[in-house]
Amino acid sequence: MKIWWLDYHPVYNTVSFVNYDEGKKVRELVQDANPLVGNWKTYNVILDNKEKPSVILNAVGGALIVSERAKEIISQTPNLNVEFLPLTNTEGESEFFVLNVLTVLNCVDPNHSKEKRLGSSNLLIDYEELELFKDVVQDNDIFRIMLHEGNKILTKIYVSDRLKEMIENHLKGYQLVEMWDSEFSWKQKEEKYVSMCEEINISLKVTFDFQKAIDYIQKNKGQIVFSGKWALKVDEENEILLGQLVLDGTYSWINPVYYPPVILGLTWGIKEKKKSLFSIFNL
Repeated sequence: MKIWWLDYHPVYNTVSFVNYDEGKKVRELVQDANPLVGNWKTYNVILDNKEKPSVILNAVGGALIVSERAKEIISQTPNLNVEFLPLTNTEGESEFFVLNVLTVLNCVDPNHSKEKRLGSSNLLIDYEELELFKDVVQDNDIFRIMLHEGNKILTKIYVSDRLKEMIENHLKGYQLVEMWDSEFSWKQKEEKYVSMCEEINISLKVTFDFQKAIDYIQKNKGQIVFSGKWALKVDEENEILLGQLVLDGTYSWINPVYYPPVILGLTWGIKEKKKSLFSIFNL
């Protein structure tokens, strides 16, 4: 059993409030997960069309702005404790709604979660990693989480495997991020990840500094250099890509705007010797 964070994706179409104060008002209204349908007034939003259709178009406080299609699909899951609050689209081409999630669970296992606290006050503000009580979350398809200290409700919206599958089968334009796995804790994942990075470093047959790593991949298109959880390669246009190791053994690649200092100071290498290794040291 897994729990997922449902969110919008900024590279897809998004919407924003025409009036800043109205957007601020909506954030205040939804933050406590109270029913709003009886006193709701419509607010104006405008579409930022990026030519990438989306069904989850923004996050606002503890709610999401969703499309008519998303409303239709999500509503097919029975017994959801949610509201779809209508918004006015200034362009009038599509209908949008605030998805207000009313179920709030006190489901965090504080003894096995990684907390995020604020400075000298030590105030609990979030969790870096979650461990949840399975018996509390297992019958809930969509919910928000209450901090185990104080009365703050986290803004993230969490969904079950069942609702995730429904969304993936019928919708496009959103993010679903795994937040908890009842069979594989974050500590176990962390240990596995560290082990994977160590194995990569042990497997490197030839090592060199960052600049030689860049020179090597530019002269040997298709080759990859590694350093722990990081990797470098070039694409078809010879643009340098920075990869970060994922737990399944693949890499998530980006074209970086800049390199963090930690990247520049790493030792890089290749996993297998090539026939002309001398060329690496004479770049």
